[in-house]
Amino acid sequence: MVLSIALGLFVFAGKGTADDLSDPNAQSEDQSVPAEEKSAQPEKQSMKVLRVDVRGNQVISTTAVLNNMKTRPGIELTQQMINEDVKRLYGTGYFQDIRIDIEESPEGVRLVVVVDEKPVVRHIVIEGNQLLKERDIRKELGFIEGQVLDEFSIKQGINKVRDRYANKGFRFVKVNYRVDTDRTTKETTVSVIIEEGVKFKVAKVQFEGIRSFKSKRLLKLMRTKPRNILLLRLGTFKEEQFKDDLDRVTAFYQSQGFLDARLSHDFEYDETKGKGKIIIKIQVEEGKRYQAGRVEIKGVKVLAESEIWQRLEMLPGTTFSQQGLAEEIQRIRDFYFRYGYMNIQILPDVNLNRETGKVDVAYQINEGDLYFVDKVKIRGNTKTKDIVIRRELRIRPGDKFDGDAVDRSKQRLENLGFFEEVSSDTEPASAPNRRDIVFKVKEKRTGELSFGAGVSSIDQFVGFAEIAQRNFDLMNWPRFTGGGQSISLRGRWGSITRDFAFSFEEPYLFNKPISLGLDAYDVRTENRNVDFREERLGLGPTFSKAFTDFIRAGLGYKFEQVDLDEISSDASPDVLLFAGKTLLSRLKLFLSRDTRDNVFFPTKGWVTGLSGELVGTFLGADEDYYVLQANSTKYWSFQGGKHVIEWRVRLGFSDDLGSDQVPVFDRFFAGGYGTVRGYNFKRVGPIEGGSAVGGTSMVIVNLEYTFALPYLENFKGAFFIDVGDVERDSYNIDFGEFRVSIGPGIKINTPIGPIAFYYGLPIMNRDTEDKNGRFEFSLSRSF
Repeated sequence: MVLSIALGLFVFAGKGTADDLSDPNAQSEDQSVPAEEKSAQPEKQSMKVLRVDVRGNQVISTTAVLNNMKTRPGIELTQQMINEDVKRLYGTGYFQDIRIDIEESPEGVRLVVVVDEKPVVRHIVIEGNQLLKERDIRKELGFIEGQVLDEFSIKQGINKVRDRYANKGFRFVKVNYRVDTDRTTKETTVSVIIEEGVKFKVAKVQFEGIRSFKSKRLLKLMRTKPRNILLLRLGTFKEEQFKDDLDRVTAFYQSQGFLDARLSHDFEYDETKGKGKIIIKIQVEEGKRYQAGRVEIKGVKVLAESEIWQRLEMLPGTTFSQQGLAEEIQRIRDFYFRYGYMNIQILPDVNLNRETGKVDVAYQINEGDLYFVDKVKIRGNTKTKDIVIRRELRIRPGDKFDGDAVDRSKQRLENLGFFEEVSSDTEPASAPNRRDIVFKVKEKRTGELSFGAGVSSIDQFVGFAEIAQRNFDLMNWPRFTGGGQSISLRGRWGSITRDFAFSFEEPYLFNKPISLGLDAYDVRTENRNVDFREERLGLGPTFSKAFTDFIRAGLGYKFEQVDLDEISSDASPDVLLFAGKTLLSRLKLFLSRDTRDNVFFPTKGWVTGLSGELVGTFLGADEDYYVLQANSTKYWSFQGGKHVIEWRVRLGFSDDLGSDQVPVFDRFFAGGYGTVRGYNFKRVGPIEGGSAVGGTSMVIVNLEYTFALPYLENFKGAFFIDVGDVERDSYNIDFGEFRVSIGPGIKINTPIGPIAFYYGLPIMNRDTEDKNGRFEFSLSRSF
């Protein structure tokens, strides 16, 4: 490029031109002026600008050129101004050459800006593409017709197209381009020429040099895998994905103590398995497996050093890794946070000895100051009232800072189900040893108006409609949101059941940890296995109080009418005895303990409950009996919640008070989804005349393992074992009568709620029972 610009003295000899420069930022001396004359001239000289003209522009308008310059008629021209204008014009990317000529006169100077425009892309032609559509290629190119030609941008776009093909399995695709320019019109045609070549698929992945792990374990870490039709795996080789896989395997080795592990790879073409099939050979240099050597803790003054040692896991003789070191530091930091030391500094001094394979670690701890909470701030709640959030917090202004209390507060906010995200941070406060705690929330939709249809193994076809608000506020007219209450009105119609239900709950009555609930319902159930139709119509309140973060006790009352009709002619006497309408009036006491980490998707913790119900004529009922139930569920998780084990036990006992027996409609039944899968609905337990009559003693044990499915975010696999029995007599459990079933399952999260599919196979049956397995499936609604 050639740039002519005045960069020294203006020559008052009619017309002057600055020296040609290849770099607009460079400065050069005016060789036409003798050195002695230069020394006599002033260092800076300026003249009034009379006009600015533009020459050479065909595509870019004169106005656009002038708008990118600060030089205007009527101002004094300076050397710096000219330099800056040239820089700005080059910065537009429109020009490949710029020259500024200066014409001088006694009245001032006239500037002529001579530009040589870059060509304009008028046509983009794409040739040779078969796999990718032209619009997808154009999107990757990043430039369009009408733009100024920019070779750098073209090369970037070509590389993106090449990467797109590589991630589709076309590893050796050739993507080139050609530029044809009409020198007269400055218009260009950019042709993109593609030779796609062969699409590569992975035939096999081989690991070489491994001693410590099996190939299968390393392959599980990778997304690049051989083709498998049964697993819906195409086996397409993707360059970026493969690079990530190598990084993942390397990180795994280092997390297992192989700090010097290195990976390299090679490709082998296997034409015997078809065109484009490749064998990936990954060479592994494991190196030594390092162990922790001497471990020291220094600088502990305030807290007990013995308690820090109790939290360390990477002790002498155990495997050393950078990941383990980071986790140790975090455990020490969390311990100090719990006691209010927020600005603790932990500096690990790591000494690696490659000869011995030992790594000595010294944790230098600077405990810092004890911090207190100044203010607790809430941000992001556009609908939910502050009081609804604050009553869930377990840290208050003036408290000693407690990291555990902050974590519990976040967990309680997440369990409300009102927010998509909950986070916490700290900010400086009025005093050096005080901090403000900020809880940030992101509201999500809590209201629901839905209707639809589905199927289940119990109901076959089911339709439903619901209107609900999980963050209801009875006093906030007309929005009715933000108060933390819940309200719902639901209807469901199925081939076996039909129910309508209304529920309302105020979790903090008078802003105290006392819950008030109100339920009303009308439920009708028809089932071939019990030889009658049952309809329940009832309502009642429930009060409960939270005594701690985990323990709650309550009292409930329910008045209901149960109607048995459409009774089979050969029905059991137990059914005939309670034909027609029966009034029930019951009191219920319950106690629960819930330590789950998440009430919606638990991965650890316990939930345990005890309850007792009393139905009596002294309360206005037609019958006298009681029902006792106990349940306990434990959750374990592995690999960050990807694998969850759920173990659940349920016990139930009931008995009459006096000469009457427990009504058939309030007995325990088992069999089918929710109890012992694989058996017919309600067929685990006493059978009379071919009909299920239920029992007064029940034991159900479920063990289920749930695991995340790779590449399927909303899908989870499962395996289960169900054990259970129902006995006619109270407090009588016959272990010889237990039914057992096993089977696999799959769970799917959908926009209308979770769907669960199971196949249960009975493995302990009576001789008269069906030994074939059953599919169990259900569409569950979450509120």
